[in-house]
Amino acid sequence: MKGQNQPWFMLASIYITQYIGLAFIISAAMAILRQQGVALDKLALLNLIAIPIIGKIFYAPIIDKYRLHFQGRYRSWLILAQAFMTILLITAGAINLQTHFSWILITLGVYVFFMSIQDVSVDGLSCKLFDENTRKFASSIQFSGNLLGNIIGGGLILMLYPWLDWHGSLWLLAGLTCISLIQIIYYSEPDETTSNTAHKGIQKSIIKDILPFIKQHKRWFIVMSFYPIGSTCGFALINPLLVDNNWALEDIGFATKIFGSVVGLFSALLATPLITYLGRVKSLVSVILIQAFALILLIPVTLGYTEKPMVYAAISVHFISFPALLVITATMIMDKAAPTVHKATFFALQFSYASLLGFAYSALSMTIAKHTSYNTVVSYGAILTFAIAIFIWFMLKKDDYTNPNYQSSLQQGA
Repeated sequence: MKGQNQPWFMLASIYITQYIGLAFIISAAMAILRQQGVALDKLALLNLIAIPIIGKIFYAPIIDKYRLHFQGRYRSWLILAQAFMTILLITAGAINLQTHFSWILITLGVYVFFMSIQDVSVDGLSCKLFDENTRKFASSIQFSGNLLGNIIGGGLILMLYPWLDWHGSLWLLAGLTCISLIQIIYYSEPDETTSNTAHKGIQKSIIKDILPFIKQHKRWFIVMSFYPIGSTCGFALINPLLVDNNWALEDIGFATKIFGSVVGLFSALLATPLITYLGRVKSLVSVILIQAFALILLIPVTLGYTEKPMVYAAISVHFISFPALLVITATMIMDKAAPTVHKATFFALQFSYASLLGFAYSALSMTIAKHTSYNTVVSYGAILTFAIAIFIWFMLKKDDYTNPNYQSSLQQGA
């Protein structure tokens, strides 16, 4: 199972289709529906369809515990999720925008629910398939795929919309999603390893296993409480900051969605050799220091120096660090979830925890900026991010994720 014949193309396809629909809904559909005359209060409801993503931790245990009537524990759920995602995109494309907005909202909400099932399932499959040496590349595939999906769904489909129209756009997304479904159908998931099968004899509730898991990795959970600050405290403000400085919406969209995502795509791919060269902890500290530098570059922008070279420099450094951060942390998250029986659950637990705090820090930074200034948030954010990098180094420097003894201790504590 840890050999060279891994389903890289299938995983890349899944991670791309995992995000093209969501990127289209959150970015492109907002503009399209507004152009069609949908009221702003109705458009605000579109954000509610993302709620199922937050609830992944609640149904991840079901995916870990039960297998549907298809071969493979995670493959079976992936087939279900991809099939419904395809059907729901076709259905949404057939609904009239003007007369049945509520039905579009419901259909897309159910689509996001199945997309989140796909997310949990593919994370569980990755934890099962890859060892400590290949996890970093799997994480690079994940986030470079997500970024490519963001470019396709949030950018290219919107550019093609005048020719595709609503129906054509949704049906094109359905066709792309169907490609992944076909790959999954022809894939055969390996059986459980001997060590994981042995764990099945311990009939514990997944919920009862969560607290011991958190206690075992308490230092890591403390680190996850702080590392999202650097990537959110400043760049959550970039769009409103540029709007306030009279940037055109299309210029903002190109800079942050297209240009930023292209830079991020290379960052996600280059994170693998970075981890190989520096190791997990040093790589994590390094990219957080780069985030601090990105915030420093953003300070002149907060003071009104919003010429394109200055803005693009800050965006470039941010997207050099942020996708690499996601790859590194996802690799470390996988290190802890992979030796357990509840792979999907413990991956979702860690990733949801960090993501939830990221949303909270973004909201907090906007609130503070409203009562103080953009410059205050970004300046103090840069100082805090530098301090967090030092803190993480002292918290995790003794951890060696490639040490066989360390891996053995993870399995014994699982």
